Amino acid sequence: MRRVLAAVVVAAAGAHVLAQDASLEYQVKAAYLYNFVKFIEWPEAARTGPLTICTVGPNPFGAALDDIIRGESIDGRPIAARTIEASQPGCDIVFVPRGVAAAEYLRVARTAPVLTVGESPDFIAQGGIVNFVRDAGMIRFEIDRDAAARVGLQISSRLLRLAREPERRGR
Repeated sequence: MRRVLAAVVVAAAGAHVLAQDASLEYQVKAAYLYNFVKFIEWPEAARTGPLTICTVGPNPFGAALDDIIRGESIDGRPIAARTIEASQPGCDIVFVPRGVAAAEYLRVARTAPVLTVGESPDFIAQGGIVNFVRDAGMIRFEIDRDAAARVGLQISSRLLRLAREPERRGR
């Protein structure tokens, strides 16, 4: 199942999965998170230890994210997931679910090579890098290239082609 979800997510620009309920929505988002790591290049100094995906607050993924990343690695780095309640070192990706105040996490991540991912309408405007959005019932994402560049992350053009342009709401 995890390989099927992962393949669906990045197969083609038009291949987006409908979000019919919360469980399916977070299975799709978990697959996206896993696939994002394949298309992001972290600075050399940040390429040590496991590649860790941190979820802030209550984990909306259930077991979906753990199931997808179990036994997986990228460039020799095993992928791990954990839930955090406050900003912590060791997170390569920080996912901030809707309903959780993102400001503290984004403030800390602005000076570190951390891919911040959220799902709130103002996530990009607050300084986040990737934001999940619903578009005609489908889960899509937008990427702020400038925010990624500021923290030293290089995003593959293949991933950028799949992204929507972020709506610009005053920064």
